[in-house]
Amino acid sequence: MLDNSKEQQDFFTKIVKENQASIYRICRAYLYDVSYAEDLYQEILYQIWKSIKSFKGNSKASTWIYRIAVNTAIGFNLKNSRHEHQPILDSLQMPDIDSISEKEEQEKQLIDLRYSISQLAAQDRLIISLVLEKKSYKEIAEITGASMSNTGVRINRIKDRLLQLMNKKKHE
Repeated sequence: MLDNSKEQQDFFTKIVKENQASIYRICRAYLYDVSYAEDLYQEILYQIWKSIKSFKGNSKASTWIYRIAVNTAIGFNLKNSRHEHQPILDSLQMPDIDSISEKEEQEKQLIDLRYSISQLAAQDRLIISLVLEKKSYKEIAEITGASMSNTGVRINRIKDRLLQLMNKKKHE
């Protein structure tokens, strides 16, 4: 627990700097329109600042931030459900590819994967984005508030669903 405002401000600045890319990816996983993602990002920062006094250090700061970000995103979506959204995961990176045809094929696969991910439910999009960020099952369980075994089952089901969506897209 942080006792004075200088400690709070320093801690806030440090954790936001360390986690800003992850926070933004959560925003983009929930919303397609960048202007709404910026609004959500600001709301998440506000919620982190508001909650900073209650951080006890029982979990990693990044897990605590993810939890706030996810809860804020869910609430934001409920309040703004009139906005249609599709995710674009910034965490999906293109590897270096030598030939143009390989690059074009990789880009097509990436577009298809992003589209398939956008077809998932919001919670499933979040979970798969955490998997793509190489978060452990334990971290994902802490962030989503689920048990580790439930998290493992959900991840496998999400992967199966993505494969189905990718295959369906391939045959269109």
